[in-house]
Amino acid sequence: MSSLLQGLWPKRIIILVVLSVLVIAASTIFKAAVELEDAEQAYYSQWLRWGYDDQPPLYTWIQYFFNQVLGFNKLSFSFLRGIIFGGILLLLYQFAKKMHKDVQKAGITVFMMVLIPVFIDFTFRRLSHTSLLCFSILATYLILERLLTKKTVWNYILFGVCIAFGLLSKYNYVLFLSAFAIVVLFDGQLRKVVFNGKILATILLAMVLVAPHFYWLFGPNENWSMVRESIQDKTGDGTADYLLGITPVILIIKGLIALMAPLLLVFLVLVLLKKVTLQRSKWDWFSKLFVVQILILLLFFLLVKAQKVEVRWLLPLLLPFIILWAKSFQFENIIKIKRYAFVTFIVIIGFQFLRTPMEKVLGIPSSVHFGFEPISNILRQNYSGKEWVLPNVTYAGNIKLLNPNRLIISNDDFSFGTSINGKNRVFVYIGKIPDECRKPTDSILGFGREKDTLFFVPNLNELN
Repeated sequence: MSSLLQGLWPKRIIILVVLSVLVIAASTIFKAAVELEDAEQAYYSQWLRWGYDDQPPLYTWIQYFFNQVLGFNKLSFSFLRGIIFGGILLLLYQFAKKMHKDVQKAGITVFMMVLIPVFIDFTFRRLSHTSLLCFSILATYLILERLLTKKTVWNYILFGVCIAFGLLSKYNYVLFLSAFAIVVLFDGQLRKVVFNGKILATILLAMVLVAPHFYWLFGPNENWSMVRESIQDKTGDGTADYLLGITPVILIIKGLIALMAPLLLVFLVLVLLKKVTLQRSKWDWFSKLFVVQILILLLFFLLVKAQKVEVRWLLPLLLPFIILWAKSFQFENIIKIKRYAFVTFIVIIGFQFLRTPMEKVLGIPSSVHFGFEPISNILRQNYSGKEWVLPNVTYAGNIKLLNPNRLIISNDDFSFGTSINGKNRVFVYIGKIPDECRKPTDSILGFGREKDTLFFVPNLNELN
């Protein structure tokens, strides 16, 4: 088994993957509460549904089955994130090796990811659906590259699986498909892939796999309207001053700088030290996809009148193009640079492991330092006979982890499917109680990082 793995990936890549998985999983022992994304999964993975809130269901489906194997605990949630993070590194190496046709450059492409802050920090510590989308897009590119040379039915089937998984990972995958569809129109290699009778296997399989979720999304319950509102909330409501055509360009530039700042700085130093030299890359289908993908992002942010762009939104769509960055340079001593990059990656992983306890020792505030036991204790002692309704999925997920055998409900779960207002429930509110409610029967002062006041209100007065 070991020799087989080393045949596919070098030893250093395998070490990074194993270490990343272990550190991501083990980091939860230092946290009194889980991160937002893990809390969301702790809540939503109580059920198998065709859809969950404003995200596609694939990640939660996988999490549900992880819970069946590992139990409903913090390790189950962090371990899945670790597996996906490691999978991203493995897929990136394989795709880079295909594109570079050089194992040394493929290795350094993977190690360069340590210079992408949102990847080595945010993705490493907490991202769920975004990480799965990174994995899905890399898998799609890898299969697409295989289709350029081997147009077998099996590869077309895998292509369909990748497309379905991408659409069920995160809706941003549509932006990748849009860029791909446009490049097909003026790239001969990709046209031969798409205008082939076997593409029907891809289309039919993808449609069958995504149909139940898209019926849930666009069907009679009109869940799409809630997703649309979520997009507007995240990107801005479009009512502020907006310079048509200029604002999205500024947002993209700012996002790219934030995404790549350390990478740009390190390579600037290497160029000045004459350790690397610029070289012209071949203008191929992958280069065209990069340009069109940027244009699609610009168009999307223009259409939604975005007022902000989070760097993590750009990561899955642009991560594969770090291969183009590596292609643009000739390395004077690539083996030596690889060694330094590998050591840097290990050091950063070690820092991430120690980050939470260091924050606690240094007094740096973080929500993961504040456990939800005070809320759970009151609910157990005073409301054990009622269903518990928490104010949001962050609260609900953390309470679920402390009470794995109970059904927990979140007040902001629009996809719950039945009325949340019941006569045998207790509601927890943050800061303010709705006017129609009875007086609270319990409260907690100064809870969590924000020092919130919590109120416990049994039953909504006269509501069913």
